[in-house]
Amino acid sequence: MPGTLRGYPARLTHWFVLGSYVAALLAFAVSLVLTFEGRLWVVQLGDVSSISVGSVSVIYALSQYRFRSVGYSEMKSMVLGILFANAFLQCYEVLYGLTFGLSAALSDPPTIAGTDVRTFILWLIMISPILLVHEHLRFKRASAALLALTAAVWVVWILYGYPQYYYSGYAFAQVLKTSDPFHLSLWLNFGSKALLAVFFVSLLEPLKALNAAVGRR
Repeated sequence: MPGTLRGYPARLTHWFVLGSYVAALLAFAVSLVLTFEGRLWVVQLGDVSSISVGSVSVIYALSQYRFRSVGYSEMKSMVLGILFANAFLQCYEVLYGLTFGLSAALSDPPTIAGTDVRTFILWLIMISPILLVHEHLRFKRASAALLALTAAVWVVWILYGYPQYYYSGYAFAQVLKTSDPFHLSLWLNFGSKALLAVFFVSLLEPLKALNAAVGRR
């Protein structure tokens, strides 16, 4: 009986992890449907974008599997997967926020409020879990290409004046012109986020992990 009882936490954790996989799959499927229907914000999650939901779902599932395969327990790999997926979101927020900061610095004498400092520190704290698993991440040619492509899209976004879908102004002087800044901003915003998500996925070597899983069978 004691031996049987000791096995319950491990089995419960295993089923909990499997449930998280199912939830991630459902979230990814829902995000695809919403995106193709043009419903780009999930109201039930505080108007987070459908691209963010889909990206986080994929990154979580692949990172949890990656960290489990290198020796972490199921519970630790699940927590690390959640932290890694959140680090992706926070990296995007840092890049997004710093771009606005750059535009302000170019137009006016730079001023830094205490709230800005606190927000930036919180961003860095939420990105820091990457340091816990950095030895299990692989930055290769594909990752470099994806990072360069993301940067190129970001530069194009700035050249268009960094248009946003929620206001009609521009953060930078327009080098490139467009007659439809609203839809352009959506493409550049969500496109760059999707590219950054694929970059994070590439760090996990998903094809290598898949080949290893198939080989074990």
